[in-house]
Parts: sequence; C-alpha cells; structure tokens
Amino acid sequence: MNEEERAKRLSDAIDVMLRGGQPEPDLDDDDLIDLLRIARLRQQVGRARAASALASQELVWRVLKARMVARQMKQETEAGPPA
Repeated sequence: MNEEERAKRLSDAIDVMLRGGQPEPDLDDDDLIDLLRIARLRQQVGRARAASALASQELVWRVLKARMVARQMKQETEAGPPA
C-alpha cells in the first residue's frame, strides 16, 4: 500500500470516529493502527476537557452571581434605611 492509500484509510477511519462510530478494524498496518489509537486518545481527551470547561464555566457564573448579590447587599447596608 502506498502512502496515499495509507493516508486515505487513516483519514476515513478518523472521519468515522468523528461521526461517533467505530472504524472497521481492517487496518493491517501497524503504523496506521498506532496513529488511529493516538487519534482516539486525543478525541477522548478533547471530550473530557470540553466537559471540564463547561463545569468550570458554570462555577464561574455562580461565583460571579454570588459576588454581585453580596456587593448589592453591602451597598444597601451602607446606605442605611430609607428616610
């Protein structure tokens, strides 16, 4: 198999992964198998990082809202009761 064919098979396998499927294990080239394994690991890491980023974003919003409420309460306390 020439380099162009190898690249096409790897590209096709990665496309299947990106669509959520499992590529056919018909790759008989150890280098292609290793590259596909790396692609799977990178996909898993990317998904985990995306989930972590979403959780962090939600936490930041909660902290921001709590600070805004605390600041508003402090300003109301410092202003004293309405006359």
